[in-house]
Amino acid sequence: MVRNTLVLLTGLILSVLSPVVLASSQVTPWKSYLFVVMTLSVIAAWVLSSRNKKAESFMGKFLLGGLYFWIFTFAQLMVLSLLYYLNK
Repeated sequence: MVRNTLVLLTGLILSVLSPVVLASSQVTPWKSYLFVVMTLSVIAAWVLSSRNKKAESFMGKFLLGGLYFWIFTFAQLMVLSLLYYLNK
């Protein structure tokens, strides 16, 4: 199950961030950055919520995963906005 999930996520990332898109002379679209942020947040939230021993029920793990997802998403967006500001 985990292996299939990783293969699916890898395929999605490679299809969105293909070498043709990354090799272009244009600036990388902002949607690509958001897709990477969302993917990393989902993976981090899934790992952290599944390893938490205090959340025993499915609903507890689901809510904790949602909390972790938004924390990681906003943290990554703050870092990206800081990098954007410093590169201006």
